[in-house]
Amino acid sequence: MNSSFYGFDNTGYARAKSRWIEPFAYQSRFQGKLIRTELGWALAMLFGVPAAQAHVLCESVELMNTASLIHDDVFDADCLRRGQPSVWKTYGATVAIISGMHGYLAGLQRLASLGNEGVITTGLESLEALHIGQHLDVCASEGTALPSLDDYRLIAQANTGCFFVFLLNACQCLKPVDEDTYLALKALLYDLAVYYRYVNDYCDVNHIPHFAKKGFATDLEGGPKSFLMILAGQPLSKEKRSFDQKNEIIRAFGDAGVLDLAIVVMEETYCRILNGLAVIGHSCTQRKNKRLEAFIRDIHFQPAADDDYYKRVLR
Repeated sequence: MNSSFYGFDNTGYARAKSRWIEPFAYQSRFQGKLIRTELGWALAMLFGVPAAQAHVLCESVELMNTASLIHDDVFDADCLRRGQPSVWKTYGATVAIISGMHGYLAGLQRLASLGNEGVITTGLESLEALHIGQHLDVCASEGTALPSLDDYRLIAQANTGCFFVFLLNACQCLKPVDEDTYLALKALLYDLAVYYRYVNDYCDVNHIPHFAKKGFATDLEGGPKSFLMILAGQPLSKEKRSFDQKNEIIRAFGDAGVLDLAIVVMEETYCRILNGLAVIGHSCTQRKNKRLEAFIRDIHFQPAADDDYYKRVLR
């Protein structure tokens, strides 16, 4: 459907559309690790989804995820994304929010090309879960009391897990597997979402390579939402903090054993993921499961000694 359907001036509308998309395109130029794309291909192999359909799912999930990152940076006032100025810092917060919507719409449009109503429905459900998760995340960061670990896990499963489970549900729509395998995969992906969030929170406070991409310990300015804050029992107000103030908090975390405890909890969660993978392996051939196994190995966080900010700089 083109703009003339609405009675718009085609040239002016096309020019406005280009300007609307441009901030989104700016963010898209700086690719991350494409975790969701790799997961999409791994699930497609396990389910036997044809490559052309898997490609559409991966394109869609990256479009929608990029939109969510643009909006997250506005909510969290993060100035860097993937080592570059975030969209809101470059174009302004209002423009970032409006342009970010392009990713959600474009993602759904790509899904529509598959001609499968179930796939579109699961795409919409994932966006609902994303925004509920963002709502809970913002409430936690704006509040004064720490969320519980259960609250935190719910945020991670909704906000981070929504696109993992979207890929699963889309594959189930296109080439369904048996119910037991599907449920085992779903449990694994929700554990993966929590693990992924744990790792991100830990890296934001104590992983030197991460600072170059996102800035120095930005979560310490974001209020009481971090996994490490919950382990420490230390809510923080949402405010700008100096380099020395952040160092003081990180040193206190390290001296109290919070950073070591975080690694233990992360490893326990990763072990649950491995156990889930073993369950799935009993119902799938090695060939079909091979890429998912490789993906799970690759996402395992194993920090090098020189990456530990507390031990290398503060202790």
